[in-house]
Amino acid sequence: MNILYLNNEMTIGGVAKCILKLSKEFIRSNTIFIASKDGGALLPEFEKIGIRNISLNDIENKTPYNIISNIIKIIYIVKKNNIDIIHSHHRMTTLLAKIVSKFIGVRVIHTQHLCIEDKFKLTNVSLKNVNTITVSEAAKRILIRKSKLDEKNIITVYNTIETECKNKVVDSELLELKKCGYFIVAQVSRMIDYKGVYDFIEVAKRTSLENEKIKFVLLGDGPELDNLKKLVKKEGLKEIVYLLGSKDNVIEHLKYIDVLLLCSYIEGLPLAPLEAFSQGVPVIATNIDGTNEEIIDGINGYLVNVKDIEMFKKFILELYGNKAKYIDMSEKCKKVFKDKFNNNLYFDLHLKIYKNNM
Repeated sequence: MNILYLNNEMTIGGVAKCILKLSKEFIRSNTIFIASKDGGALLPEFEKIGIRNISLNDIENKTPYNIISNIIKIIYIVKKNNIDIIHSHHRMTTLLAKIVSKFIGVRVIHTQHLCIEDKFKLTNVSLKNVNTITVSEAAKRILIRKSKLDEKNIITVYNTIETECKNKVVDSELLELKKCGYFIVAQVSRMIDYKGVYDFIEVAKRTSLENEKIKFVLLGDGPELDNLKKLVKKEGLKEIVYLLGSKDNVIEHLKYIDVLLLCSYIEGLPLAPLEAFSQGVPVIATNIDGTNEEIIDGINGYLVNVKDIEMFKKFILELYGNKAKYIDMSEKCKKVFKDKFNNNLYFDLHLKIYKNNM
């Protein structure tokens, strides 16, 4: 098969990571192409496996000229490379691919990673009559109820992650904290408000007042990073909260982390908890759609209400103080990952979907 993966950009985030995983697997016996706007931070990883990005205009620019230009580009890509399947990971790229399919009959598949509250009409227009993969049962329910899509065209396939990484270099600050014997609590996410990054800072502030042996680490980049740095300085938390920036080898850093937090207000099916589970790291996260399909409360982590700073603190202190509980939860994290989120299941289901659409 000749497969074209479409997305607006290939940044270091969950969507592009999913495309990269699929590309690495299916390039073994298929020909893979990707198309997105230039400049994505993850593009060098695609180039390492012999896949170069085919440039599109910014999908978020919805001017008529830009839309028509992208449609023409996608038609050219499909014809030139004899594309069998377009697998799109963005509503607008799916809409464009759907239009393209009307002209040249190429098959289109969409993956829905996140359901945004104010875009249900656009989602309906983009995905109607398109075979759709959702990364959680919650996302599937939303597409059916709120975007009025046909259930028979939707299947849930849980995300997976890569458990091996060639880059073994771990941030020196994290290594030093671990060397000093600190209990490390981290969040891995985009530095953006809806990821609850300011709540993470508040959790760190309150927890450190009760236990100085617990340190907090933020891994990631994004528009709020500079503001977070200013807040940490203003609150006098520079020896409690460490902002380490974006890492392309999160899995290696998780080997030095004791507990992962996820303070998000909205998610699809976040990858960070899966990465944590694979390394036996318990996760304390907000009880929101998607995330609550990964965490079995009290088994491989804890679920708390959005913005419930005190409950985050309570469970961090509990895992710090109860070694037997921590060890048991760590082992169950590995089991849940193996049983529910393993690579073989993920790739087998995608291959079945591709073949059914040929």
